[in-house]
Amino acid sequence: MITKLSRKNCLQLYPKLPWSIPYREMYVFPKVYKQYVLTLPSKTAKGHAKNIGIALQMLVTAMRYEKLIFLGDTTTPWLYRQNSYRPAQEAADYLTRHTIGKTFNGGLLVDTTRLPEFTKHLFWLVRSNIVLPVVYAMDEEQHIVINLCQYGNLHICTLDKKTDSAFNKALPITGLQFLDAVTCYEIFGKGGNIAGRKVLIG
Repeated sequence: MITKLSRKNCLQLYPKLPWSIPYREMYVFPKVYKQYVLTLPSKTAKGHAKNIGIALQMLVTAMRYEKLIFLGDTTTPWLYRQNSYRPAQEAADYLTRHTIGKTFNGGLLVDTTRLPEFTKHLFWLVRSNIVLPVVYAMDEEQHIVINLCQYGNLHICTLDKKTDSAFNKALPITGLQFLDAVTCYEIFGKGGNIAGRKVLIG
């Protein structure tokens, strides 16, 4: 199940969620205990989109989270930009089917049973730059922050020692691996380019 929450209610219920107002140079992020970048060995972007969602589901299920709340860090709507690239359009259609309109900028509370499908589409939304804000996810008790970047890597921040221990205990069953690089990079597109990605603002 996917439940919509207004942006105001979302930040009231989950005050540790990151948010920002770039033009005012305001950036709010919870105090981090440890941070990690995780990836999966994948041959294609399509396969990676599917597998990263399954791995995320395995991780949060092992950590006994029943739901994750997803929210963009700025007030820009989820479907602010259109993109005719087929995987991107299918991802936008997925949100539309869940009654996400063009002005909605609130949170999405996603059951862990829905994470593989949701994450697959989120991968394409972020990768193609339909979603302009950085989308963060957090468990309902606010112990972990998760972000899926444009390259398909999971950026994980644990917020306390107990959560960090649970995270590292759960990690081996997921197939996720620590990124062996200083920064994230493109492995699926030719010459480091991301197919279907719009870079123009607006």
